[in-house]
Amino acid sequence: MKQITLTIIGAFLTIVSVQGQDYKKLNVFVTDFFDARASITVEALNYDHLIATDALKNALVMNGFKVISERVAKEKIELSNKGQITDSTFNQDVSVGKTTYLKSIYVVTLNYQRRTDTGCGGSVMSNLSGQIVDLTNDGQIVATFSFKQGNFEGKCTSDVMNALAKKLKELSKNK
Repeated sequence: MKQITLTIIGAFLTIVSVQGQDYKKLNVFVTDFFDARASITVEALNYDHLIATDALKNALVMNGFKVISERVAKEKIELSNKGQITDSTFNQDVSVGKTTYLKSIYVVTLNYQRRTDTGCGGSVMSNLSGQIVDLTNDGQIVATFSFKQGNFEGKCTSDVMNALAKKLKELSKNK
């Protein structure tokens, strides 16, 4: 009887801990200038082992954000040739640059560290940080976020990104 009671209590605690996985270590701050209705692009990472940028794009779309793909961004090579005549001299400044133009109001930049885990495909984020930048307002940062989990926690990347998108939506409604 005692073993059955302990088994039931253990099962209840497991169910509560799985169902009640909270995201207290997910910190999100939005300014009064953040508008969840504006278009947003998630900047790709060079090395994204956990496919976090795709998970964030999916989570944002599922939470009602207008997500614009980086594939519609335009890269332009620009040539600047400025000359100035003063007295008997001519000064010339020539420069060439490659610029990427995004077709959204906001861009999300993020980075993370990962660690091995027994679930979630073998790796989880150990920490995450990022920001949302307003491209139409001189690069003003309109939101920041961070997340940390310990060695005995195993929140999957898609779950973390979904919690982030929900929190961004919730905080934008509370303004």
